[in-house]
Amino acid sequence: MYSAESVANSFLDLARRNGKSLTNMQLQKLVYIAHGYSLAKLGKPLFYNNIHAFEWGPVIPNLYKTLSHYRAGEVKDYISTDAPPISEDSAEMEIIREVWQDYGELSGLELSDLTHRKGTPWSETWRKNPFGVISDDLIAEHYRQDLYERFANQP
Repeated sequence: MYSAESVANSFLDLARRNGKSLTNMQLQKLVYIAHGYSLAKLGKPLFYNNIHAFEWGPVIPNLYKTLSHYRAGEVKDYISTDAPPISEDSAEMEIIREVWQDYGELSGLELSDLTHRKGTPWSETWRKNPFGVISDDLIAEHYRQDLYERFANQP
Protein backbone atom coordinates (compact mmCIF):
# COMPACT_ATOMS: atom_id res chain seq x y z
CA MET A 1 0.00 0.00 0.00
CA TYR A 2 1.19 3.49 -0.83
CA SER A 3 0.79 7.00 0.50
CA ALA A 4 -1.66 9.52 -0.93
CA GLU A 5 1.40 11.60 -1.82
CA SER A 6 2.81 8.75 -3.95
CA VAL A 7 -0.52 8.49 -5.78
CA ALA A 8 -0.62 12.26 -6.28
CA ASN A 9 2.91 12.18 -7.70
CA SER A 10 1.81 9.52 -10.19
CA PHE A 11 -1.02 11.80 -11.36
CA LEU A 12 1.39 14.73 -11.60
CA ASP A 13 3.67 12.59 -13.73
CA LEU A 14 0.81 11.51 -16.04
CA ALA A 15 -0.31 15.12 -16.40
CA ARG A 16 3.19 16.30 -17.30
CA ARG A 17 3.59 13.52 -19.85
CA ASN A 18 0.37 14.75 -21.44
CA GLY A 19 1.39 18.42 -21.36
CA LYS A 20 -1.14 19.28 -18.65
CA SER A 21 -1.06 20.65 -15.14
CA LEU A 22 -3.19 19.87 -12.10
CA THR A 23 -4.53 22.03 -9.29
CA ASN A 24 -4.70 21.10 -5.63
CA MET A 25 -8.43 20.36 -5.99
CA GLN A 26 -7.95 18.18 -9.07
CA LEU A 27 -5.24 16.19 -7.31
CA GLN A 28 -7.34 15.69 -4.16
CA LYS A 29 -10.28 14.40 -6.16
CA LEU A 30 -8.26 12.23 -8.58
CA VAL A 31 -6.42 10.59 -5.69
CA TYR A 32 -9.74 9.97 -3.93
CA ILE A 33 -11.36 8.48 -7.04
CA ALA A 34 -8.32 6.25 -7.65
CA HIS A 35 -8.67 4.98 -4.08
CA GLY A 36 -12.31 4.15 -4.84
CA TYR A 37 -11.37 2.34 -8.05
CA SER A 38 -8.73 0.33 -6.18
CA LEU A 39 -11.20 -0.68 -3.48
CA ALA A 40 -13.78 -1.66 -6.10
CA LYS A 41 -11.52 -3.40 -8.62
CA LEU A 42 -8.60 -4.74 -6.59
CA GLY A 43 -10.43 -5.19 -3.29
CA LYS A 44 -7.79 -3.24 -1.39
CA PRO A 45 -6.96 0.35 -0.46
CA LEU A 46 -4.63 2.24 -2.76
CA PHE A 47 -3.11 4.24 0.09
CA TYR A 48 -3.03 4.16 3.86
CA ASN A 49 -4.15 7.74 4.58
CA ASN A 50 -7.65 8.43 5.88
CA ILE A 51 -10.15 10.38 3.80
CA HIS A 52 -12.38 12.85 5.64
CA ALA A 53 -15.71 14.43 4.80
CA PHE A 54 -14.81 18.12 4.79
CA GLU A 55 -17.35 20.76 3.88
CA TRP A 56 -15.89 21.00 0.38
CA GLY A 57 -15.84 17.25 -0.22
CA PRO A 58 -13.65 14.24 0.39
CA VAL A 59 -10.21 15.37 1.54
CA ILE A 60 -7.02 13.57 2.51
CA PRO A 61 -5.85 15.90 5.31
CA ASN A 62 -2.10 15.22 4.98
CA LEU A 63 -2.21 15.78 1.23
CA TYR A 64 -4.37 18.87 1.64
CA LYS A 65 -1.95 20.37 4.16
CA THR A 66 1.03 19.62 1.91
CA LEU A 67 -0.63 21.25 -1.09
CA SER A 68 -2.33 24.15 0.71
CA HIS A 69 0.32 26.70 -0.28
CA TYR A 70 -0.77 26.24 -3.91
CA ARG A 71 -4.29 27.35 -2.95
CA ALA A 72 -6.39 27.07 -6.13
CA GLY A 73 -3.34 27.23 -8.41
CA GLU A 74 -1.33 24.69 -10.31
CA VAL A 75 0.75 22.20 -8.33
CA LYS A 76 4.22 22.86 -9.68
CA ASP A 77 6.39 20.34 -7.83
CA TYR A 78 6.32 16.68 -6.95
CA ILE A 79 5.39 16.01 -3.35
CA SER A 80 8.10 14.95 -0.94
CA THR A 81 7.34 11.59 0.66
CA ASP A 82 9.21 8.74 2.32
CA ALA A 83 6.76 6.26 0.79
CA PRO A 84 7.87 4.38 -2.31
CA PRO A 85 6.81 5.52 -5.79
CA ILE A 86 4.22 3.43 -7.57
CA SER A 87 5.75 0.96 -9.99
CA GLU A 88 4.86 1.56 -13.65
CA ASP A 89 3.90 -2.08 -14.21
CA SER A 90 1.79 -2.52 -11.06
CA ALA A 91 -1.96 -3.08 -10.81
CA GLU A 92 -2.10 0.13 -8.78
CA MET A 93 -0.57 2.15 -11.61
CA GLU A 94 -3.06 0.58 -13.99
CA ILE A 95 -5.85 1.92 -11.73
CA ILE A 96 -4.25 5.38 -11.70
CA ARG A 97 -3.96 5.38 -15.51
CA GLU A 98 -7.61 4.30 -15.82
CA VAL A 99 -8.76 7.12 -13.53
CA TRP A 100 -6.60 9.56 -15.49
CA GLN A 101 -8.22 8.38 -18.72
CA ASP A 102 -11.74 8.60 -17.26
CA TYR A 103 -11.37 11.86 -15.29
CA GLY A 104 -8.12 13.60 -16.24
CA GLU A 105 -9.82 16.13 -18.50
CA LEU A 106 -12.21 17.38 -15.81
CA SER A 107 -11.65 20.60 -13.89
CA GLY A 108 -11.42 20.71 -10.13
CA LEU A 109 -14.98 22.01 -9.91
CA GLU A 110 -16.30 19.24 -12.17
CA LEU A 111 -14.50 16.62 -10.08
CA SER A 112 -15.81 18.25 -6.92
CA ASP A 113 -19.37 18.12 -8.28
CA LEU A 114 -18.98 14.38 -8.92
CA THR A 115 -17.83 13.68 -5.39
CA HIS A 116 -20.51 15.92 -3.80
CA ARG A 117 -23.55 14.25 -5.34
CA LYS A 118 -26.32 13.00 -3.12
CA GLY A 119 -25.70 9.39 -2.15
CA THR A 120 -21.92 9.57 -2.47
CA PRO A 121 -19.70 8.39 0.39
CA TRP A 122 -18.93 12.04 1.14
CA SER A 123 -22.61 13.06 1.37
CA GLU A 124 -23.51 10.07 3.55
CA THR A 125 -20.61 10.74 5.92
CA TRP A 126 -21.09 14.53 5.96
CA ARG A 127 -24.77 14.08 6.86
CA LYS A 128 -24.00 11.79 9.81
CA ASN A 129 -20.50 12.85 10.89
CA PRO A 130 -19.19 16.13 9.45
CA PHE A 131 -15.38 16.08 9.18
CA GLY A 132 -15.37 12.37 10.06
CA VAL A 133 -13.49 9.63 8.27
CA ILE A 134 -15.21 8.27 5.16
CA SER A 135 -15.09 4.50 5.51
CA ASP A 136 -13.38 2.38 2.87
CA ASP A 137 -16.45 0.09 2.91
CA LEU A 138 -18.68 3.00 1.88
CA ILE A 139 -16.20 4.12 -0.80
CA ALA A 140 -15.82 0.57 -2.14
CA GLU A 141 -19.57 0.03 -2.44
CA HIS A 142 -20.06 3.36 -4.19
CA TYR A 143 -17.33 2.72 -6.77
CA ARG A 144 -18.39 -0.91 -7.35
CA GLN A 145 -21.84 0.45 -8.24
CA ASP A 146 -20.40 3.33 -10.28
CA LEU A 147 -18.14 1.03 -12.30
CA TYR A 148 -20.96 -1.48 -12.80
CA GLU A 149 -23.22 1.26 -14.17
CA ARG A 150 -20.45 2.57 -16.46
CA PHE A 151 -19.83 -0.93 -17.80
CA ALA A 152 -23.54 -1.69 -18.20
CA ASN A 153 -24.09 1.53 -20.19
CA GLN A 154 -21.31 0.92 -22.69
CA PRO A 155 -22.38 0.08 -26.25
